[in-house]
Amino acid sequence: MREEGKEEDTQSEIEEEKGNEKDQRVYEHTSEEDEVYVWPNGNRSRTHEEWARYYKQIKESEGFDVDPFPGTCEFGLTAITDFDDEILIRCTKLAIEHFNKENDMSYVFVKIEKATCSVAAGLWYYVTFQAVDGEAEPKIFQAKVFYGVQRNIRVALCRLKPTAS
Repeated sequence: MREEGKEEDTQSEIEEEKGNEKDQRVYEHTSEEDEVYVWPNGNRSRTHEEWARYYKQIKESEGFDVDPFPGTCEFGLTAITDFDDEILIRCTKLAIEHFNKENDMSYVFVKIEKATCSVAAGLWYYVTFQAVDGEAEPKIFQAKVFYGVQRNIRVALCRLKPTAS
């Protein structure tokens, strides 16, 4: 019986190590030459290094803090630079209203700090923004909001931005 237990423990450790190696490989950048495709409009595909940074940022920030990659054209989370977009602002304001209802608070939207977006039968917005509740200093929030093709809005998440530990 003991020998079986040892084998199971060893097998479990090996599987765990393989799992860790797989996580690490996502962020590796090999010295292989990047195959870069350039579209007729001048946009190009991302390099291996850019993809590695992209996936690392998604994993570390849950999609909220992803840098823009100017001049590239790829699907997935894309950094938004137009914070004056009417739909983005409407989605963000609805998110803070949702937070207020769930937490019996009265925060008011101030401004967007950062936003990313992905396309899936509409737009998934990941927004980092400021809101104030009568205090001198605004608080930083994060919201994940869906804006559907039929102009429906659904707040999936609105929270105070977690602090780095």
